[in-house]
Amino acid sequence: MTNTAIKHDGFALNNKISLRQLQALLFLEIFGFGVTALPRRVAESAAQDGWIAVLLATAMIIPMVMIATHVTKLAPGLSFHDFASKLLTRPIGIIISLIFCTRLVLLAAFNLRIFAEITRQTMLPSTPFAAVFVSMLLLAAYGAAKGIETRARMAEVLIFIVLLPLIFVFGISGRDIDFTNLAPVLASSPASILSGSFSAFFAFSGVEVLLLLGPYLSRPKDLTKSANKVIITMGIFMAIVTAVTIARFGPANIIHQMWPVLKMMDTISLPGSIIDRQGALIMTFWIISAYATINAALFFSSLLLKDVVKRGKHSYYILGLVPIIAILAHLPENLVSVYDYFNLANSTFGLTTMVAIPLLLFIIAKIRRFKRAEY
Repeated sequence: MTNTAIKHDGFALNNKISLRQLQALLFLEIFGFGVTALPRRVAESAAQDGWIAVLLATAMIIPMVMIATHVTKLAPGLSFHDFASKLLTRPIGIIISLIFCTRLVLLAAFNLRIFAEITRQTMLPSTPFAAVFVSMLLLAAYGAAKGIETRARMAEVLIFIVLLPLIFVFGISGRDIDFTNLAPVLASSPASILSGSFSAFFAFSGVEVLLLLGPYLSRPKDLTKSANKVIITMGIFMAIVTAVTIARFGPANIIHQMWPVLKMMDTISLPGSIIDRQGALIMTFWIISAYATINAALFFSSLLLKDVVKRGKHSYYILGLVPIIAILAHLPENLVSVYDYFNLANSTFGLTTMVAIPLLLFIIAKIRRFKRAEY
């Protein structure tokens, strides 16, 4: 089969992925834990206008996506570490790569802990914590070791397993909700909506991996358009999920729900009792998305470490990262501590990798008038 045929079919070749595969990976890696807790987080600040805060957060993330993809397209043949080192000197490139690696490791640890907590609370209360914990981590590590092509092809299949049940259940949920809970619109102050949008902004955690995809894209020229499409789609879907969930419980009640989206799924009555526990559908989505997020964090953090050290295969670094992530995920004593740690990580490493580093690289590249021909 020729290279052209493979490109048209959407499959990867020689460690390359198509833009369609990129979109599937982004959706699965970003659209995970954020949506299960998002309605409660935005309702705490913006009440019934939480869905507006989500749309505002989507508008805020788009410029960062454009900046990140512009930087990625400057050096499509270079790894992120090599590009940062060439642009800012090697010592600074190492620092930036290690910051990115730390962010990804913390993101993996947080998603792993939340995955284990939700699974035990909703599906497997009698299963030992370690069994849930270790199974997901080892499965994600195995997938990460297989490389970008395997991850991309798997994402093309998994995205349909995730989306179809999710759309079906949310479509059914529209029959029994009270949309008056969303009125009046814009009742919250601009400051409250802005505060909610800041919380919703971090529902897009993971979008910064766009900076790391340069060496793997078959058509980097169309990266910005493709990334914006999937981010806007996710933002609209998150806003719909938020609006439906707030309308279901009311803004005053939703702030007392730990996992409002999961709770809503369990209260939906499907026609003919097709499924006894509707929450199983949303859990299918969450399990796959948690796997994708942890898998991506392991994959990219191992590549960053390999590029910094300049030795060995990325799979060796995955083996070293697995126990570190397991320990970090197990450290918080309870869910309150988990959220405290995660909020701290977002306010430092999250803002750094999602905003500060892309802006820095973009500005320095403009000042230096960095062009592809330079490397």
